[in-house]
Amino acid sequence: MEVKEYTYKAGDYSFSLLNLGCAITSICVPDRNGKIANITLPFVGAVGNPDVILKSTMYYGLTVGRFANRIGGASFKVGDRTVVFEKNDGPNLLHSGSRGIWSRIWNVKHTEDGFLCSIKVSEQEDGFPGDADIRVRFSLSDDGVFRIHYSASCSESCPMNLTNHTYFNLTGDSKNDVLSHVFEINSSKTLEVGKGLIPTGKILDTKGTAWDFSKPKALGKDIEKPELKSANGYDHCLIIDRMGGESFGFTRFAKVYEPQSGRILCAYTDLPAFHLYSGNFLNGECGHNFRHGFCLETEFYPDCVNQVSFPSCIVKPGELFESTTVYHFYTDAPGSDKSEVLG
Repeated sequence: MEVKEYTYKAGDYSFSLLNLGCAITSICVPDRNGKIANITLPFVGAVGNPDVILKSTMYYGLTVGRFANRIGGASFKVGDRTVVFEKNDGPNLLHSGSRGIWSRIWNVKHTEDGFLCSIKVSEQEDGFPGDADIRVRFSLSDDGVFRIHYSASCSESCPMNLTNHTYFNLTGDSKNDVLSHVFEINSSKTLEVGKGLIPTGKILDTKGTAWDFSKPKALGKDIEKPELKSANGYDHCLIIDRMGGESFGFTRFAKVYEPQSGRILCAYTDLPAFHLYSGNFLNGECGHNFRHGFCLETEFYPDCVNQVSFPSCIVKPGELFESTTVYHFYTDAPGSDKSEVLG
């Protein structure tokens, strides 16, 4: 298994990724004074040693699927067929298990604004129904707009819930925790979870709870509240608010500000939800410690394959699944915010 790293530069911005799992190893952006730093937590040493990734459970920057997040009981039904997987998260399946697309070498091609990564995976290889053709395009502009566009098709009806598992730390120094990052989130509802963080099917209002980021709030302000105890912090699916209560449609769902550097991240998606994770299981692997990174994983609801009331992620033969996630980076320096680049 030959692991290679690829880098694309656009003005003051750049990003790098690996062909193994399409793992993002850097997104380099300036702070308010123009100092450029990597604001992600990467795998370290994977080019020479793939086991750095293959034997890890941290998923730094990886492209995850066919089904990101958790599936209760590590099984689901499609039509009359029951599909059963290994149990890699207690009794459940997390991020598609050890045979997921994150553990495979992808084909990487340069494009005019980044890279097009593609993979074909068979049912025999990863256990999901049918043979899938998956493409992920990563692009970056000199305005600091980083786009991830997913597309996929399958020969049989199959769940398709793709995400990217980048950990962000806008200080640009992974030795710092992320608790002082200020979050504003466009979500008034979250999924109630039970044992193993599997959704119960009940949807909770976030107003007045630890999940309420309707007004700017430091990530660490409520992180020790009782409702977060079972996850040891934020490890929850937040449903994105949209006009008319729609589940889909491209919209901004989060804004994150880091006061020390002045860096700002605005996040957009067309998917129903995202998973907010505060790095509660980071344990020093690759030099990244407890709560020193956060994730904004755009997604369908966890365990949606087993809960008919949740939006469906099933892709049928002949259909093309497409989704876009955008992270826009700028600073609080005068003239830095060029939000019009997103239309």
